[in-house]
Amino acid sequence: MDRRKLITATLLGVIIAVVKSPFTFPVTDYLIIVEVPILALSFLLLGRGGATYTGFVNGILQSAVKVTFFPYDLIFAVSYGVLVDVFGTLLGVRSQGRTNTRRLVAALTLASAVLGVSIAYVFLALNLSSSVGLSNYSTPALIEVVYVPIVAWGIVSGALGGYISARIWERNLKPKFQPLQSSAP
Repeated sequence: MDRRKLITATLLGVIIAVVKSPFTFPVTDYLIIVEVPILALSFLLLGRGGATYTGFVNGILQSAVKVTFFPYDLIFAVSYGVLVDVFGTLLGVRSQGRTNTRRLVAALTLASAVLGVSIAYVFLALNLSSSVGLSNYSTPALIEVVYVPIVAWGIVSGALGGYISARIWERNLKPKFQPLQSSAP
């Protein structure tokens, strides 16, 4: 594995953690707009497993800062990376040396939707809402006022992040990380 790519993916995980660690729920969930393109770039940079690796770095760092939410921050960060890798691979985001923007948008939208619904379900099932200061809300109110907007924002962020990361990768980063292919006969 190229050390340069691994160091870059590690730094991308650190960037996510630095942006999200100072904040708590629900602000961190709205900062997914920063996390989505970074995970996508990690997938494009390292291939399958790249987003998972970056998610792991992010999860470890956030867990160290927000000890009360361990292991949830770690589990959700790694899960998001896994989902990006799985959907990116299944939808064939990278083919013939090019990134298919529509497929990347679809992969990140699906990953964000699955993770958002999963997190909402876990928070409701384990009654974690009280640990984030939402004990005054009834379950239907939590769903309507808190979780639906967060999941909707996650889906929109997935689509935007897919488009943004495809543009950044194709125009700026791909030439720096992939050697030029010679046109030898």
